[in-house]
Amino acid sequence: MARAVPRIPPDRDLSIDFVRAICLPVVVLLHALQMGIAGDPLRAFNALAEWKPLTAITWVGMIMPTFFIAGGFAGITTWRRVHGAGGTAAEYIRARMLRLARPVLFAMLGVLAAMGILALCGADPEFLRTFAFRLAEPLWFIAVYAICTSSVPLMAALHRRAAWATYFTLAGLAVAVDLVDRYLHVPVGALNWLFVWLFVQQLGFGVRDQWYSRRPRWLLLLLALTAYALMAVAVLGMGYDPDMIANLNPPTVLLLLLGLAQVYLFTLLQPAIRAAMRQRPVLVAIGALGMFGMVIYLWHTVAMAVVVGVQLALGLPFPPVLTATWWITRIPWVLAIVAVVAVLCLIVPRLERLWPDERSRRMPLWAALVCAAALVLSVGWVLTQGYLTPGSALAVVLLAAAIAWLTAGGPARGVPFDAAPWRSDRTETGAQA
Repeated sequence: MARAVPRIPPDRDLSIDFVRAICLPVVVLLHALQMGIAGDPLRAFNALAEWKPLTAITWVGMIMPTFFIAGGFAGITTWRRVHGAGGTAAEYIRARMLRLARPVLFAMLGVLAAMGILALCGADPEFLRTFAFRLAEPLWFIAVYAICTSSVPLMAALHRRAAWATYFTLAGLAVAVDLVDRYLHVPVGALNWLFVWLFVQQLGFGVRDQWYSRRPRWLLLLLALTAYALMAVAVLGMGYDPDMIANLNPPTVLLLLLGLAQVYLFTLLQPAIRAAMRQRPVLVAIGALGMFGMVIYLWHTVAMAVVVGVQLALGLPFPPVLTATWWITRIPWVLAIVAVVAVLCLIVPRLERLWPDERSRRMPLWAALVCAAALVLSVGWVLTQGYLTPGSALAVVLLAAAIAWLTAGGPARGVPFDAAPWRSDRTETGAQA
């Protein structure tokens, strides 16, 4: 990458690559700091649960809406390319799910292998259970992203035919779910995993169509401040938790407002970001983060397991969380995780090249959606139950079966599709991360 300027397709916006790549280290750092291991016997838990400054930081540092905005931009760009080349929604979903499911399966097997090695080395079973449960938490993004990505053909059609109605409907549904869940005490909050993130993904569609960049800069700033003001009203006047991480599970309307604020602020910063991306060192660094995005996101949990295993083997102490000693030791802890991730970036892509190519056999839409559902179910099970349960083995088998079906194609018959122009394009590398 440093020796030659990569080919940049005309429909690619490098500012999207920039924010997506910059968000990755933030996610890894947060997960690394959240991993608390202490006690006698050792247990794994959220180290930052009682750290009060994190609440204020999340109003800026909770960047998951930006991920979905970037994902929406990438998704509708790819779908329009597929559709313009004569591809179908089934082909789009098949390709996207396959590119998402294969790395996820490898990463899940990596975590299970690390847990097996720790168990063989005599680690406490209850510590392994709590540790493995913490390592599964980042999988929530994969499940929700799979749902949103599978919905792109439908949501793109709604965006084209009734964009404003789609935005207001999704926002209205998200608000209604919050109100029913909060004030009527009907447990429907999980529905906002769909409504909130689909809304934020639609914001990415608007970025793709340059909705926001055509607005005056003063208006964008005013809209961002208004979104933050509404968030403050929800916290101070309606009792919402001020911690954006707490509003993540299930998502609340605060994340919808945060997505609005971030899309306006991103649009304000786009000219400066594009100027930075014209500098070769920045382009190469962002390109590298994008190229290894899936490895970084999925395998940083494996890296944590490796570092913990080394720490146990060497008999190094686990200081009480949030103490001065703990904060000081977070420096070598994070650096060790980064070092292991760097090594994995050299190994994992080589392993992923061993996957067989998809067969030139079309899949009907229902089959592609069934495979997407299998991905969501398998990841959702591990996310909610942890890696070390009997059902997790079945979840891995289900995911492997979905990958096999996506690779084989069928049962529909039709002309080969793998020679279509959109399938040879690699501009989406790292988009899922």
